[in-house]
Amino acid sequence: MNEEKKESKHPGGIYLSDLAQQYFPNNTPRSAVSQLHRWIALNTELTRRLKELFYKPRQRALTPLQHEAVLECLGEPGA
Repeated sequence: MNEEKKESKHPGGIYLSDLAQQYFPNNTPRSAVSQLHRWIALNTELTRRLKELFYKPRQRALTPLQHEAVLECLGEPGA
């Protein structure tokens, strides 16, 4: 029973380039990151939530909470 509590609902931290490649698997890594940045900028709810979580535009990795915010606003990659 304690093992179930250890499993967290939060995803782990992730490099932005890895997440971008999941959303845009046919793009080059650089292009995928640019596209993900574009999606973040166009999604005002996501932009607001990331700002509250101290996200910086040049950040290379997302914290677990930032990663969760992206997944909640943009959906799971490939879904």
